[in-house]
Amino acid sequence: MSARLDEIEAWEPRASKGLKCDANEYGFPTVIYRTPSRLVEECEKAFDAGLLLAALSLVVTIPDVCARAAGMQYIDWCVKYLELPNTGEKMSAERRDEKSQGEISEELYAITARGAFTASDLYQLRCAVIHAGSSVIEGNGEDYSPYKVIGVCVQGDARGIVASYGHTGTGAEDLKDCAYDCVIKLEGLISLMAKGVVSFLEEDPGRDCERTIKSGIDRRGVTDFRPLIKTPDC
Repeated sequence: MSARLDEIEAWEPRASKGLKCDANEYGFPTVIYRTPSRLVEECEKAFDAGLLLAALSLVVTIPDVCARAAGMQYIDWCVKYLELPNTGEKMSAERRDEKSQGEISEELYAITARGAFTASDLYQLRCAVIHAGSSVIEGNGEDYSPYKVIGVCVQGDARGIVASYGHTGTGAEDLKDCAYDCVIKLEGLISLMAKGVVSFLEEDPGRDCERTIKSGIDRRGVTDFRPLIKTPDC
């Protein structure tokens, strides 16, 4: 642990190499605004750089920003702009620990019929990722998702979101330790989110901005004061 603390103490932020441009020839401090389009852009860049946890944390919070800008709820925004299904029904029975094979068959049919991955499921994943850094679906909203766990994978294919979903349990006819789980594709979710944000902004380009206050210094965005000196390791 002490070696890691030494590494942290010795860390020096790199000089900036991406802020100088024709419009900013001398590299004045640049403000990076937290707009929906910028959030998507940085999410895609994080994914391409192999920063998968950063990309996941960002992609599940983009609907928060967009929904707030439009005066909507997270789930409603996902239904409208991501076209995710959502019935709003509780799934308490699906989360029971003991079931028969017949019950499992009926529940799997119902899950497939309502949509294997819904806006409610995305919201529950968002809560798990942001508040607990996990894939475990628990807390006040858990009854709105049949899944006790929603995993995340990368397959190199941005088409579609769901990689797999199903049921696990122990026993033969009457099972114990029952649990439904789902695995979604991160690249598929990022692609879907990017398309949803494009649709959202096409309706009203004025939405592509960061919220501010009406008076005083608003402190929007992140201001980058780093020098533009290109060091050998930059």
